[in-house]
Amino acid sequence: LHIQTHKLYDSPYDRGMDIRRGFLFLSFRGNAPLFRGIMTHARDRQVFDAGSVGGGWRIMTVRAMFHICMELWGIFICLICAGGIFIATPRKTKRTRIKILMQIACMLLLGADALSWYFHADAGETAYYMIRISNFSVFCINYIFMSFFATYVWLTVSKHQHRKPAALHTVYALSVIGILLLIITQFTGLFYYFDDHNLYHRGNFYLLSQAIAVLGIALCLFMLISYRKNLERITFFSMMSFFVLPVLATIYQALAYGFSLQCLAIVISTQIMFVMDTVEMNMRFYSQQAAYEKARYEAEHDGMTGLLNKKAGWKHMRKYFDRMDSHDEAMLMFVDIDDFKIINDTYGHTVGDFWIREVASQLRHIYRQDDIICRYGGDEFIVLIRNTASEQVLETTLGMFFQQLTRASEQRGQDVHCSVGVCRVAAIRISGNRDTSRNTDGENGEDTRGGVDFGQCVKQADLALYETKRFNKGTFNVYNYDRS
Repeated sequence: LHIQTHKLYDSPYDRGMDIRRGFLFLSFRGNAPLFRGIMTHARDRQVFDAGSVGGGWRIMTVRAMFHICMELWGIFICLICAGGIFIATPRKTKRTRIKILMQIACMLLLGADALSWYFHADAGETAYYMIRISNFSVFCINYIFMSFFATYVWLTVSKHQHRKPAALHTVYALSVIGILLLIITQFTGLFYYFDDHNLYHRGNFYLLSQAIAVLGIALCLFMLISYRKNLERITFFSMMSFFVLPVLATIYQALAYGFSLQCLAIVISTQIMFVMDTVEMNMRFYSQQAAYEKARYEAEHDGMTGLLNKKAGWKHMRKYFDRMDSHDEAMLMFVDIDDFKIINDTYGHTVGDFWIREVASQLRHIYRQDDIICRYGGDEFIVLIRNTASEQVLETTLGMFFQQLTRASEQRGQDVHCSVGVCRVAAIRISGNRDTSRNTDGENGEDTRGGVDFGQCVKQADLALYETKRFNKGTFNVYNYDRS
């Protein structure tokens, strides 16, 4: 352990100031690398610095290490976000491209600032150029990012308006002016300069560089507020959140020295804004999907009963019948409320609507989810019982339906009953010694007999209903479909 102290004047501003710099060297045996730290105390104020010592090893301060580590993590996060935006949006709009450019600008900004900290106070030839390039890049990228952000704000609030506002053009002009003054700074020290020890110092017009950035941010805020009515609430607040950290960091950095809070604030605010923007986009996507599903449901379902409407029910039933072969079975039923006109005339249309909903509810309760139930129109319903033609199943289910309907009508003191017509489609029974070579598909040998004509089945169920209503209301009648 070796500690050495001596007096050193870092810059013309430090003359007359007694600065004691302490070097702390920690050496390890073998081939382990050398770790060294450096710290300067000036008038009870800690100022971390970095320099070079013999052997080519670089002295790294705690503050420099903190900035470099934070900024490297920031670059990694920006890279992930940029890749996520690129992959998640197959259709690259102008807004998407600007979002990716903003992430790239954040990565370059953090990289340039990390380099400035790495070469801070190094008097070597490489450091001489790198410290100037990195500081120039930090200022320049800030102004470019300001233009990107203004464009992003405009693309978000404009709603495809073609005429750009004066505020946007003013931000572009401020960016150009800032970059031109930055170029002049390299020769005049307008915003900043470097002393003989390669240490960064603010110039007499440093606050002008910050004023340009603050004015650009203010104009972006003005655009956002002016077009607030074009934005969803969450989008507005996500973009408003961007202004908080950079403004606070700019004010702090204009008054204090030593931490690169402005770069970190810009990057953090950008990620927060994009995360909230992504959340809003997902919410909008799911909202649109829900609206689509709702519209689709309403297009296929009856508004009063919640059953499939005639068109949708017809489509599903026809699809089932088209796929039937000789082994499949089904029963198609027409259900009709008897004397429905008299019910409406006697008790009113409200009571009539109640019984339409009640019959639909009873049918839905009795039959399976795999069965298809639809409101055919008015007081009439169609039910397709799939995969069975059992007379016992038919009698049991219809017996339950009639019983529950009778109980409901007695509770209300109203005489309401239904008639049912059924077309029963049974499977074809084929004997083992019967020649079926004429009735098979030549390619795969499947039995192709027994196809069912859906239209004919509907006619038979309707005839069965007509017969029931004519001779014995409140019961059911069955026709057997001939598949020979």
